[in-house]
Amino acid sequence: MALYSVELEKTLRESNWCNDLAFYKSLEEVVVKQFSNPDASRKWREGINKSSFTYLLLDPRISNNLPCRAEILQPKEIWETFLSSVFYVGKGKRARPYSHLYEAVTLWNQEKYTTSSKKVQTIIDIWKSNSGVICLHVFQNIIPVEAYTREAAMMSALKIENLTNAKSGDFYGIAATWPQKQKKMFGVYLLYKAMMIFLNEGERQLCPSDID
Repeated sequence: MALYSVELEKTLRESNWCNDLAFYKSLEEVVVKQFSNPDASRKWREGINKSSFTYLLLDPRISNNLPCRAEILQPKEIWETFLSSVFYVGKGKRARPYSHLYEAVTLWNQEKYTTSSKKVQTIIDIWKSNSGVICLHVFQNIIPVEAYTREAAMMSALKIENLTNAKSGDFYGIAATWPQKQKKMFGVYLLYKAMMIFLNEGERQLCPSDID
């Protein structure tokens, strides 16, 4: 049975898919063009201040320091490992870069290690295993609706069942009018770009003591 969206599954079957990214890039260009100079007369959700970003939370128990191991792995294995290590996709603000970890650290400091939130439970389980959560910030300095759109695209490619997100994301602007296939292809490309950022930056983990 397919784990991810059809569009993402296809990239796992066809290893040469990333040799021609022209169409994927064209999707991102449309989004960037609209949101780089947003129509100020429209009421955009949360305004047009370019202080948002999109982030991924990764489980180091699955990634197993992927950036260091990448040179001895096949591209497909790197891609599969990266995708399976992503457990949450979110949108953040520059002023509160780790707000998505505050709830978990509050419970941790109170020695409460169980919660009904799947995201927070995963974070606590990672900390209990003496590891830190990997928080990968991608697509930074963008307006909120662009961050929400990128978040929604990556979630639609991965499928909500494979994430700890409570609900699906929201698309805005031109991207909201795209057919599902295009939305998911956009998400595939963003995940690929996120993986490249991860491989270049290396694996950095956040433990409770790192979050204030």
